[in-house]
Amino acid sequence: MNVIKDDTDIDCCSQQLSAQHEKNQYILSVLVKKTYSISNKGEYIPADGKILLQQDCVYYADNEKLLQHDSDLYPVKNFTDVIIKGTARNKQPVGKFLIQAQVGKYQTEIMVVGNRKAYLSHSNKIEFTAPEIIKEVPLRYDYAYGGVDVEAEKKIILPDPEIVKQLPPGLDLLAKSLFRYQRNPAGKGFIVQKNPASFENLELPNLEDPGDLLTPENLLTGDENRWHEMPVPRCTDWVDHGFFPRFSYLGLAKVFEHPPRRLKEIINKWADESLLSNSQSVPPLNMRFANGASMGLQLPYLIPGEAVRLINMHPQLSDFKFSLPLEYPKIWIDGRKGKLIETRPVMHTLIIEPDENRVTIVWRGSGPALRPYHEDELKTMPHKVEWKNW
Repeated sequence: MNVIKDDTDIDCCSQQLSAQHEKNQYILSVLVKKTYSISNKGEYIPADGKILLQQDCVYYADNEKLLQHDSDLYPVKNFTDVIIKGTARNKQPVGKFLIQAQVGKYQTEIMVVGNRKAYLSHSNKIEFTAPEIIKEVPLRYDYAYGGVDVEAEKKIILPDPEIVKQLPPGLDLLAKSLFRYQRNPAGKGFIVQKNPASFENLELPNLEDPGDLLTPENLLTGDENRWHEMPVPRCTDWVDHGFFPRFSYLGLAKVFEHPPRRLKEIINKWADESLLSNSQSVPPLNMRFANGASMGLQLPYLIPGEAVRLINMHPQLSDFKFSLPLEYPKIWIDGRKGKLIETRPVMHTLIIEPDENRVTIVWRGSGPALRPYHEDELKTMPHKVEWKNW
């Protein structure tokens, strides 16, 4: 029997995975996903269908550089990912406003700014146009700080065209160019050199860090190796696997040629201090790679009943309040020889969709395994899920 589950619950989905923990221990993990509908008053109502576990990564159809949905199939996450899929909204005719998300005792804020451009004045001084009146901004990374200094990147010498023809099709030789903002190459506003041509179509971000706003004085990086001194992109969507610091946890390459003394992600406790340790060599694999929430939204494991408050993110309510469901799954993995092993469930992912009044939670229970198991084996291996009140 593949899945043993509480027969009274037909709205959850579960799957058992075989993996190797970063401590080189074989484990089995069961992932459980459940979707809830919620009223404007914060009351839970029966959900309209269920959302299956996301098997693969999905990118936005209108921007293939942006991760729309990460896979759910990570056997371990060290933190709860909080993802808010939606739009920043303001009913008043203003050029900028704040949005705020509170989950439990944790809070994050983002400044939403109307469309602006940067330009060089007659005295060759950098200036910004005044922000336009704005009511809505999608909470996506192409509206946050980042992007590519296209004019500066043109100076990079590429291999001979005959050599390029022999490379795999679709290979981007400039993927890790330092003229692309390592934290968010899909954004806007990143500029390294004061080249008049770079300002012709330079747009500024709509989503910013309220404590580290972009200004005419700090707009220029000046040196492509100083990218880490620039503002951290602020958003509530999924972070792409190729964005810093997420890609650095893979342990495939050095993070910095000359490591900085201070890093904003570490100062704000948004990332592991390992980003700066052992930086002269290839760092080890860190399971934090599995966490794909934005900076400030990778939280210590959340529990049922946590209070949530969203300000300026709901289509009808400027202040949307609710609590997480007061239930959790008890999860058993296959212990082999006819036995099941009970695990300690932890919350992997919390996805909030204010426009749909929907909340989706992915839980995980893990335990030691005798050995790795193939996909065909896992299809016949039992596990168990029962829902309990907190």
